[in-house]
Amino acid sequence: MTASSTVRADPVFYPGVEVAAQDLVETMNQQSPGKDWLSRWRRMTIETREKQTHWLTPIVTETPRLEQRIRYDVYDETLPNGNKKFNFGAGKGINFIVAPTMEAAFSLPQYLYYPGAGRLDGFRGESFMIKNRIMASPEDQKNYVFSVMLEALSPTGTLPDFAEHWIWTPMLTFGKGWGHFDFMVNLGTAWADADNRQLGSPIVWGVALQYRFGVICPTIEVNSHPTLSNFFFVGQPGLFVTPEVLIGRFHFRDHWSLYFGFGYQMALDQTTLEEQYANAFIAKFHLLF
Repeated sequence: MTASSTVRADPVFYPGVEVAAQDLVETMNQQSPGKDWLSRWRRMTIETREKQTHWLTPIVTETPRLEQRIRYDVYDETLPNGNKKFNFGAGKGINFIVAPTMEAAFSLPQYLYYPGAGRLDGFRGESFMIKNRIMASPEDQKNYVFSVMLEALSPTGTLPDFAEHWIWTPMLTFGKGWGHFDFMVNLGTAWADADNRQLGSPIVWGVALQYRFGVICPTIEVNSHPTLSNFFFVGQPGLFVTPEVLIGRFHFRDHWSLYFGFGYQMALDQTTLEEQYANAFIAKFHLLF
């Protein structure tokens, strides 16, 4: 068997295959003078991303792909009474690929601002996430990704009505593509430690459909999610549709790129409009490295 056939990619990448391939990559790096752990980690992240699809990440729906990025979102929300609310950060932040099939992330500070109602302003708690990619195949092969993930929201916010417990959200994420079209699906639940007797356990889900024209990627999402302070069962507030446009990726150096997204989120039922917000203009920025 030649060296080139040893490292050739399989059509579908499972955890065991990727770990074995990574052992080979690290051995190759160790044999090269001047290659430190940072260089080996960097090469691992590049190899890992090449074993999956290259879809753009929607605004709300979580991508099943592993990503290494800095992301920042801003929501300009219109409340039921017509007043404004700004969400700076929206729980997004910095993601790292820490192993051949694993990603970890933590949010940048998220600040909620209510113009003219300063007593409501404050920071939301810190968000953390870990994702494990179970299976993946690039666009020129079977074109799909399947992952599991766990998000956690800490009780460290300064908002007046912020819950004093950790909130955990386990989730399944899957995506499949055909040519320039792809869809992504999220399905999970949310629960709070020490207080779930009163809060219940809702179903959290999202669907994103997108089609790519060069660097332009029109996308539409439908999402349901609980509020920050209360959990609801299926059919309660939290149902939105978000048409959006993603623009990029723009490469400016080896394996570095950026892209942007703009969307308009609308409540789909009266209960959501009354209890959360009527609509929101959303802008996001990604720096991939």
